[in-house]
Order: sequence, then C-alpha cells, then structure tokens
Amino acid sequence: MTPSKVLNFYYATTFSVGVVLSFLLAHLVKSNEIGVRGAAVLNLTINVFFIMILPLVLDWAESRYFKARFLLLEELAATNPEVAAVLREQCSRLAILNLRLAIVHSSDLELFSYGLWRTNPRLIVSDSFLSLEEQARVIPSIEAELVRFATQDKTMIFLMFAALQEILQLFLLVRFSF
Repeated sequence: MTPSKVLNFYYATTFSVGVVLSFLLAHLVKSNEIGVRGAAVLNLTINVFFIMILPLVLDWAESRYFKARFLLLEELAATNPEVAAVLREQCSRLAILNLRLAIVHSSDLELFSYGLWRTNPRLIVSDSFLSLEEQARVIPSIEAELVRFATQDKTMIFLMFAALQEILQLFLLVRFSF
C-alpha cells in the first residue's frame, strides 16, 4: 500500500458515506423532517468535515501503517544539510510554511505530499531518498512534488462530491417516494 492509495481509499470512503447520507437526507426531506435547503447544508457540511479531517487521517495512516517518522526541516539539516537547504529555498519560493517530512522505510520511491490549504504541509519520502548517493537524483523530484502541492487544492474534489451527492438527493426526491 502506498500513501496515494490511502488517499484514494479515503476519497472512495468519503464519497460512499456521502451517497448513503444522500439517501438518508432524501428520506428525511420526503417525510418533512427537514427542508430541502437544510438537507443541502447538511450535505455540504459533511463534505467540509471530510476536508478538515483529511490531514489527520493521512497522518494517522502514515504513522500506523508506514511507521513514518516526522521531521522538521531543522532536524533534517543536522543529517542532510544539502537537502534541507534546497527544501527551505523551495518552500520560501512557494510560500509553504512549516514543512514536515514523513520519513518512511519503504523500497517504493514514491514522493507524496498533503496538507490542508497550504497549512501544515507534509512531504512523505522514503528513507532511501535521504542517502548521500540518492541526493542528486532526489532533489529535482522533491522540488516538483512541492510545486504540485502548492498548485493543487483537494477542496475542489470534496465540493464536486457534494454537488454529485446533492444531484443524487434531488433525483431521489423527484423520482421516488419513500
């Protein structure tokens, strides 16, 4: 299992929970327990909640399944000053604050980053990346991953989930009577 697969599993799980919630909300609207706007707000609220806990879930998965060791850049500078200097420069250029590295013991050479709205960013790297012989090859990959992190926003995925779940809910309300 890789960190990106954990993220994809989280996406699938949260979307499924939202679909089940759409059925429940459609039933509550049909039985006049809540209104249509209230159901839409609840749908959006649960998806915002899923956005907010995403970093916590990924941190937990990293420490539990991948036995990640989290380091600040200052701690990395003690063992790998060259990589730490490149990371500091890239973070200041991209306005990424408080980057923490999650060092995992893995033969997989996947780089992965996550965070919530550019705050509390994490960069997952294999411990083999930090060896002296791998540094020249790793630095461009780390820089590319940080650029990808700075330009992507996972919020849009959850907003699309909310829109699809709201469409499903409205379809259920129009098409079926509970």
